[in-house]
Amino acid sequence: MSRVLQFAVVSLLFALCSSSSAEIIDRVLAILPGQIITQTDVQAALDLGLVEAPEGSDRIGIGLSAVIDRVLMLNEVRRVIPAEPSATAVDARVARIRQRFESPAALAHVLAARGIDEAILRIYAADDLRLASYLEERFSAASQPTDEEVRQAGDGSRQRLADERRRTLVGAWTSELRRRADVTVLQ
Repeated sequence: MSRVLQFAVVSLLFALCSSSSAEIIDRVLAILPGQIITQTDVQAALDLGLVEAPEGSDRIGIGLSAVIDRVLMLNEVRRVIPAEPSATAVDARVARIRQRFESPAALAHVLAARGIDEAILRIYAADDLRLASYLEERFSAASQPTDEEVRQAGDGSRQRLADERRRTLVGAWTSELRRRADVTVLQ
């Protein structure tokens, strides 16, 4: 008799749920191994400056691609167990995030709208620092131009050449991470 009662309760709950209008709470944009990326995740990353997408563009699409790359890079960074950033460095990164907003209330509004609290903001900031440290360690030496390349490009071009080469190297690395990962984009 207990199975009949359980079936009746489940049926009643199903009928009640299906008769009410459904409200979309969030939208899943991508699935990665062990993680989903929602529209709120992308909007939060854009709002907080964790990823960049030009105004007037397909901000969500570009932001999604950047968030996927960020997640894949952070997963790779975590495999090597990086050093924890200092509390002072995390404080400074959080302060730079706060500077993006015209007031503390504006930041608080964005955090509340995206379901983020101060602890999560600090985790994002620490992840930024870990990623920056890893990228510097991995790609700094390889991105340096030779003296001959600088001479050919003109004096004062060393930093520009290094930045271009670093972007190329990081781009190739993230392409390889994407190739190896099982990423499903649903957008």
